[in-house]
Amino acid sequence: MIYEKFEKLNDEKHDRIIKSVIGMDRLKFNKLAKAFASAYDEIQQERLLQGEIKQVPSGGSKGHLDTPEKKLFFVLYYLKTYPTFDLLGFHFGFSSGHAHDHLDALLPVLRRSLSDLGVLPLRTPGTPEEFAQLIDQYDDIAIDGVECACVRPQDKELQEDRYSGKKNATRSRRSPSRPCADKSFSSSASSPEASTTTPL
Repeated sequence: MIYEKFEKLNDEKHDRIIKSVIGMDRLKFNKLAKAFASAYDEIQQERLLQGEIKQVPSGGSKGHLDTPEKKLFFVLYYLKTYPTFDLLGFHFGFSSGHAHDHLDALLPVLRRSLSDLGVLPLRTPGTPEEFAQLIDQYDDIAIDGVECACVRPQDKELQEDRYSGKKNATRSRRSPSRPCADKSFSSSASSPEASTTTPL
């Protein structure tokens, strides 16, 4: 499994590789792993009290992610490299469906652990004033956005509300007087047949 290779990396010699795989150095990883283990136990106890589970898992098969360090590495590796679930499962020894389920269960644990350490960035400011205060704290701000296709509404008013105003704004149209099909190459030098040589 990929975690075993990660464990063998030397902190000083392979620091660049470690950061490229999980996004942080080993010292930060070890510190986060302790908080991650505590957050995992807290969430399991909360699930038990809420009736989501009947008992906290203790015995039986632990699976491939049998330690807090492996669980944390799994989540960090996904967030740093964003592989498909097929590839993620391949690297960790289970199916793509199990990879999705593990990630779905462990992402809240990572959020809790980062929050407990006081390093979780605020993702959703409540008011414009809070957002303005956050902006003042940083010199450089990068906006990460992805445009996604959506189903076009059937209702005409909803269509107008969602219209971006950019449709056909930069698209160049072919002139009707000069269609591509009317291009003719009368010169024999430009034809493929003329450029080939006959064997002697």
